[in-house]
Amino acid sequence: MNDMRIKTTLITLAIIALSTVPLGRLAAQTLEEAIVYTESEQFGNADKAFQSLVSQQPQNGTNYYYFGDSFIKRFLVDSVSTTLEETTKNARAQFEKGNNAEPANPLNLIGLGEVALFKKDIAAAKSYFDQAIALLPTKKNKIKMDKELNALAYIKIADAYVKSQTKDTAAIFSMLREAQKVSPKNIEAYLVRGDAYNYLLNDGSQAVSNYNNAARINTKSPAAQLKLGQLWKRARDYESALKQYQLVTQIDPNYAIAYKELGYLNSQLGNTQAAKDNFKKFLSLSSGNNDAQLQYINTLFQLKDYAEVATQAQAMLNNNSSNADLYRALGYSEVELGKNEAATATLDKLFKNSAPEKIRIADYVYYARALANMKNDVGAGDYYLKAFKLNEAQYDYLDNAIKFYTSAGDQQKILDAYKLKNPDYYTVTDNFYIGVAYMRLKQYELAAEKFQLVIDKSPDFMTAYQLRAASLNNLDTDVKGLAMPAYQLLLDKTASDPTKYANERGEAYSYMNYYYYQQYQKGQVREDARKAIDFGQKALEIDPNNANAKTINDYLVKYLRSLDQKAKR
Repeated sequence: MNDMRIKTTLITLAIIALSTVPLGRLAAQTLEEAIVYTESEQFGNADKAFQSLVSQQPQNGTNYYYFGDSFIKRFLVDSVSTTLEETTKNARAQFEKGNNAEPANPLNLIGLGEVALFKKDIAAAKSYFDQAIALLPTKKNKIKMDKELNALAYIKIADAYVKSQTKDTAAIFSMLREAQKVSPKNIEAYLVRGDAYNYLLNDGSQAVSNYNNAARINTKSPAAQLKLGQLWKRARDYESALKQYQLVTQIDPNYAIAYKELGYLNSQLGNTQAAKDNFKKFLSLSSGNNDAQLQYINTLFQLKDYAEVATQAQAMLNNNSSNADLYRALGYSEVELGKNEAATATLDKLFKNSAPEKIRIADYVYYARALANMKNDVGAGDYYLKAFKLNEAQYDYLDNAIKFYTSAGDQQKILDAYKLKNPDYYTVTDNFYIGVAYMRLKQYELAAEKFQLVIDKSPDFMTAYQLRAASLNNLDTDVKGLAMPAYQLLLDKTASDPTKYANERGEAYSYMNYYYYQQYQKGQVREDARKAIDFGQKALEIDPNNANAKTINDYLVKYLRSLDQKAKR
């Protein structure tokens, strides 16, 4: 326990001291420096430092705790690149190792409780926290522990609730009261209480009060002032946030995170050059920090400086050709710059260097956009379909896939795509295009069914009447009049505006001309011939170049005339 007491005190003092040192100059060999790497979001450097520490000091549970905590902080900074599942898995592994290495250290039990909170297992979290609290000094037990570690344990329990967005304010404030009984002027207790008011209770005034209390305890610490800036930004008081972040840089000109916040805020405000300048300052204070460089590239992308994104990403790829995020930034920018062939080659490398669970919807969307720009409609449809399958609530991607399959005329892919959509949510347009696809694939019965659904929902959709009749006509290979009622209905529906629907009516008359011609051929009933001629004449009035109607009518008129002449002899 004595070693732990010394280490905890040193951690608190060292973080304050190291916050003024440009991080790129550190060769992380101590826990204090590793923690600073985490706090400054240099997660790659932090990983290396922690791995070295746990290798050198395998029985030190505190090292494992902060190693596990770094995974959680990484997720909170970038929940897109890092999934909750892998975060909790990696963090839990370190907390379990730490607890096994030093069972009397409460921190790793708290870490396990925090993992449980992120996984929404409140009961398990409480069990871990209760076990951790049982290791802390009370009036009844004889446990000896440094006051700062004792307070830290309570604070970390409270912070676990805040970071996981678990709104149990009774537990949070209870833990913070216990911490301040032990250490009344603990800055971290005020900061966590401020976060609870800010992020869980949306009580800005109480948050400000606690952040200011922390600032009064240590006027030279930039952490509380940074929290105030983040509060004003969250409240959309951007002018106050800007002033607050500038105050942080005055307190500590080497406090890298303040410049990152200024970069983001200026980007949001449209101050492009100021955003770039602040990110460059952030990078200069984080020399060799790949995480910082990636954040800068992402900001350039938000600023739509795609050419500079491509330049920066390519420069980094020259030294790190396996970083998927760099291929992502480069590929996206190449699409935006119209370099579509280069983009597909870059994104192919992204897919090659990424585990399947790391592929994002936007990766497939950008690939689809590149293929669409290259007039590869089927390929574009395929990649929009991949995007949809990653989030089947996003029907826009499925609709885009169908649009490109339709443009390509790939009827089977159209149907296959529609099968991924819940039929209960089919629109009139959906049913219409499914019907068209069935019709073009010569599945006329299914086509007729779909067009009937369209008619039921949209009784004035004349093309649906026409295509339903045409589908039934194609089914009627023996010319038994299967399509006759459908074409008669089409004529009835279009009677109010024969000029507008001339083509539809012409098709109906042409069908009836042919139907009655066939009936006459079978039964030699003159009435059928006269009907055929009448409908043929109506078809020819609409389209004098209707070759079928003209041929049938010429034949029937000539044939009936010959019969009449024979009858007179």
